[in-house]
Amino acid sequence: MAKLIVSNFGFQLQKIKGFYLLILFLFLISISSGAKLNNTRCPIEPTELSVEKFSATYNGDTIYFCCRECVDIFEASPELFLQAIDDIKTKQQSFDNKPLSQKAFDSIWNFFFYLPGTSIIIIAGLIIFILRKKIFVSAKINRAFKNAVIALLFFDICYSQHLSSRNKKIEILENEIHSTTFLEYGTPLIPAISKQKPSLRKTYYRGNDERNPALYNGGNYRTAEFTIDLCNNLNEPANYDELINSKDLYLRVRIMKSPNTAKHFWQKGKMGNIYATSNSKKFHWYKDQITDAVYLNNIGDNQWEFKYPLEEFILGEDDQIIRGIVYLCEKRKSSNNMVIGGRFHYAFQFDLKLYSKKFDTTSDLWMGPLYRKRSLRIWEIPEKEWLSSDPIPINEKKNEIKNPTLLGIDK
Repeated sequence: MAKLIVSNFGFQLQKIKGFYLLILFLFLISISSGAKLNNTRCPIEPTELSVEKFSATYNGDTIYFCCRECVDIFEASPELFLQAIDDIKTKQQSFDNKPLSQKAFDSIWNFFFYLPGTSIIIIAGLIIFILRKKIFVSAKINRAFKNAVIALLFFDICYSQHLSSRNKKIEILENEIHSTTFLEYGTPLIPAISKQKPSLRKTYYRGNDERNPALYNGGNYRTAEFTIDLCNNLNEPANYDELINSKDLYLRVRIMKSPNTAKHFWQKGKMGNIYATSNSKKFHWYKDQITDAVYLNNIGDNQWEFKYPLEEFILGEDDQIIRGIVYLCEKRKSSNNMVIGGRFHYAFQFDLKLYSKKFDTTSDLWMGPLYRKRSLRIWEIPEKEWLSSDPIPINEKKNEIKNPTLLGIDK
């Protein structure tokens, strides 16, 4: 048996090792010097990533933004964004307080192992070290081992490219379907806590999400009215002072089209794509099969309703808690009419307590919005003009809007 010949393979390994050492060196330089973004997200529009070329200086700190418009807004009234700046400085100070070695380790750990072939190189290096020290093999085995390592490296690079391509497609799909939903409301999706008094019946008003001087009231008008309550299978409403059969309890949501709103969004085909579910995952139908979907029923002129059973949310036997969230979603389709996902529009949350088969007076239910397109900035349209328990003005213009630009839709 001849001692393992590793000269040629060792030379190739040295070149690969040199490549990784170069990356390590560049990382150390980037960590120890050079300008750093003080904020990864725009303080004006937190759902957008900041860009280095759009910046402003405030009290000696460089703040970065997503666009020139946000820079202008900030420079005009920086005092409006002091809280956002304080949050940015707190996060930056937390990073700055780390020692250089910790910063280097974190950055290398996050990126170094992302490179194709890293795990193969480490494993192969360990095997080479063991073979050189303890085992004698033939040149034939050495060649086979070298070819196997090269094949594994090639496979790892191809597989990494495949994963990168797939993740990019998923990211594009997520942005297309959900826009800022999961950035703003988290995972799983949770609406804002109700600021109203506990009640088993509430009404909400949905506002138009376009602003234009050509629209009534500049675009601030009502498009829909939601009434949410609890009922049994016979549609009898539930009240605090009545005996309740929790196994026959439904969340009921009624939607009514407001006067003088565009018919485009209320077409039969569009309303047929609306469904309720308790599934909060990102890729409805595409990855996650929705087995509990409840669709809207037309219950009259410009009125729709769904009833979602609450039995699955019951905790306890005698005294019971019924707590959970139901989402109102819309099936999104591709150009060839294939379902690519479900867009979350609203969430209906309930926190119910049954003592002696009667609702405690703290039992409550409420709803909140989940979807905002990227062009709809939070500071442009406050949530009270988007979905509110206070009445939003009705559109007094009786001429139906058909202009796609005013409606905010594609031609």
